[in-house]
Amino acid sequence: EALDSYRQALIIDPNRAGYHSNLIFSQDFHPDISLQEQQAERQRWNQRFILPLANFIQPHPNDRNPDRRIRVGYVSADFRRHSAAQAFGQLLLSYNRNRFDVFCYSGVVKEDEITKQFKDAASGWYSTLGKSDEELVEQIRNDEIDILIDLSGHTSGNRLLAFGYKPAPIQVTGIGHDAPGATTIDYRLTTP
Repeated sequence: EALDSYRQALIIDPNRAGYHSNLIFSQDFHPDISLQEQQAERQRWNQRFILPLANFIQPHPNDRNPDRRIRVGYVSADFRRHSAAQAFGQLLLSYNRNRFDVFCYSGVVKEDEITKQFKDAASGWYSTLGKSDEELVEQIRNDEIDILIDLSGHTSGNRLLAFGYKPAPIQVTGIGHDAPGATTIDYRLTTP
């Protein structure tokens, strides 16, 4: 029923990326939908929402000095007590502060003690609540992020459209839900 509802919602308003993300997320848990069908839906999402943003991709002004600290940005709505935070938490709490600066772009609606730990560990913190994708992209570019990591995939509160603007020279997805299928994401962070 959820799949039918999301398909109907996309017929009514095909420009709502969130509806399409919900459809993709739901398909991933349906036992009768094959991997090929899941990937085909991701390709349709990419064609509809990511490829049209290619004209807005700009050169990256990042400092190319190899001896400087690398600036890593994480984008998530789950910087809180959440199962995804258990998976990615140590990346944010235990990074080498001599070699990296870590920036968090947070869509957390209700912050908690886990949020505070992440805030305290981060070099920079930016709330994405109420911000457009363009505003988020501008902030990421201003922060001169070298590696931008999506921690949400097609889950609630994702900011995948911002990745379509390619605001960082290297973009990665991982640890959250399955790979989103955006052609502007270069790598997938995973474990064996």
